[in-house]
Amino acid sequence: MNQLDIYYRAFTDYRKQTLDKRECIRQRKTLKNNGVEFDKLEAVKYLCTIKEDWVKAIEEGLVHVEKAVAEERQFIRNNGEMVPIEKVKKVSKNSVEHLAKHSNLITHVPKDPLDTIIPDQLYIVEKLSDYAVYENRFLYMLLCYLRDFIDLRLNKIEEYRMKYILDMNLCKNVSSDKRKITYETKFYEERLDNPYPLPDTLSDQMLNRITSCQRIVLALLNTPLMAEVSKTPMVKPPIVKTNVLKMNNNFKNALALYDYIASYKGDGFEVSEVKTNLAPFNDFIGDEIAEMINLTCFLTYKYGNDLEKSLKEAYDEEEYQRSLEEANKIVEQLKKLKKRIAEEGYSIEEYLVLLEKRNRMLEKDSEDLIRAHNEISLLNKKILELELDKEELNRKIINLQEVIEEKIKEIEYLNEKYIKDMEALRKQHAIEINELNLKHEEEIKTLLEQHSLEINDLNLKHEEEINLINTNHNDYVLELNNNHLKEKNDLVEAHLTEIENIKLDFIEQRKNLVGEHELKIEKLTNELKEAHEYQKSLTTNYDNKVKGLNEEIINSKNERNNLIDDYETKLKTIENNYVTDEKLWNETKNKLIAEKQLAYAELRALRIEHGMLSPCEEYTSKERFAELEREFEIFNQFFKEQWELTKKSIRKMILWTKEEKKEKQTKKIFTK
Repeated sequence: MNQLDIYYRAFTDYRKQTLDKRECIRQRKTLKNNGVEFDKLEAVKYLCTIKEDWVKAIEEGLVHVEKAVAEERQFIRNNGEMVPIEKVKKVSKNSVEHLAKHSNLITHVPKDPLDTIIPDQLYIVEKLSDYAVYENRFLYMLLCYLRDFIDLRLNKIEEYRMKYILDMNLCKNVSSDKRKITYETKFYEERLDNPYPLPDTLSDQMLNRITSCQRIVLALLNTPLMAEVSKTPMVKPPIVKTNVLKMNNNFKNALALYDYIASYKGDGFEVSEVKTNLAPFNDFIGDEIAEMINLTCFLTYKYGNDLEKSLKEAYDEEEYQRSLEEANKIVEQLKKLKKRIAEEGYSIEEYLVLLEKRNRMLEKDSEDLIRAHNEISLLNKKILELELDKEELNRKIINLQEVIEEKIKEIEYLNEKYIKDMEALRKQHAIEINELNLKHEEEIKTLLEQHSLEINDLNLKHEEEINLINTNHNDYVLELNNNHLKEKNDLVEAHLTEIENIKLDFIEQRKNLVGEHELKIEKLTNELKEAHEYQKSLTTNYDNKVKGLNEEIINSKNERNNLIDDYETKLKTIENNYVTDEKLWNETKNKLIAEKQLAYAELRALRIEHGMLSPCEEYTSKERFAELEREFEIFNQFFKEQWELTKKSIRKMILWTKEEKKEKQTKKIFTK
């Protein structure tokens, strides 16, 4: 069992005990909702995208390296040595030639001239096969370079893929009447052995290809030929290009692979940082982190009060009670089983036989499941084969894409010619649009200046009339002036936004037209003559649209003048109705203020009653205390009025009860 599995199992067991407890839920909720703005939980992983060029070059080159190693090139080495005649087992041609040249080795001449001449020593040549050829030594050096080249990049890729960084910050401040908790945590973890990297099928496939290349290189280094060559001095660059390295196809491709690796300077992969920010926490994460805080609170409280013995005694007693309850349940279940067996008329042995049959049926079902799993594994193998076929198809697609890119380059060359012709027309069109925009802006400025002068005159007249009406209602007058100014600014802004929207619509239309031209470039490559005619038609369309826009601008000016007239009429009606509506407005205003302050007073009274509000420095300022006094006065007035109403209702109740008593007495008298 993995360490993560152990902790997950322990944490789930812990959560089972606290998940549905009301007090635990309340504590977790308060901790979860507190200090949310300070929560931070950020995980960082790295995604490696491996370049395919060097992997493909190694895969293609290793095919030829394997064939070159299989050739086992060697040369015969002749080792000569002077051996005493007694130890000579076989005489060769070379030893006879050497004896003919070195007659000094014959020291004894036989007395009988017919006897054979026997020398004291003979030159014996031993032919040995030597594998330390320059080409084999080159292959050994190339395989060592490949091993180091692949190991270096694999180690770096694995280091980034297995890297994991976590940064967490928590700040919780929870306080109640009898408890206060301040919990601050800064947690930082950096791991280089993360077994759960970012899932990426492309990088996984590339890693499988690299590891297969690495296995091939190590297998070639462990061959008997390379083991023999490793005992000789290693070849050092520059490489001498022998005839074998030039002419033999396998050694030629091996030399090309060496040149590629020696000149390769990049890392062979790119790294991108992937950050996942989990703050603000969702309900599940916040609930589990609150469990962590509650656990630390429990541990500190236990050791701070030395509660280990008492808690252990209570735990042992509770476990003992649970064991008794479980034993009683088992006894009850056995009684029920005996009763059921007796009711069905079976003996215990027959019932056990039935249970064994049932178990056998379940075992058969499990065997069927195993077969199904085996079939699934076979299907997965087929899926892998299909994925390999898919990879081959993807490679073919890449080759086709290269061909498409070449054709796209040709099309781009033709597009550049077309764009140069279009740019001249666009410049002329842009100059005309700028001239129209300048004229339109000048007209707008003049209209705005006239409008601002008229509004200033109206405001001055309006202020003089309001000051004459009543000096006690300055606040209300200021509010009306502000409303008039806001309405004025809103009208001006609305007009400006309309103009800007018209400009933006025109620009968007122009962009859309240019986009349509760019999409039609592919079709117009072979029809350049017709394109020029189409350009002329477009210029005419531009002129027509400019005329249409000018007409829309004139219509917008007329609409703006109508809005200004409506605004002036509304101002006059407001000024005429101002004097009549002033008294009603003041009465409603006073009523609303009184109801608002009464509501505030009731709310504060309820909060004080439930312990949610106590005397504090918040109400010590002059303004806040004046508000409290005003609320107190309004509440007293409300209390007095309400008390008068209640007294009337009490009097009515008393009078009704007296009349009811009199009626009952009169009924009794009449009955008697």
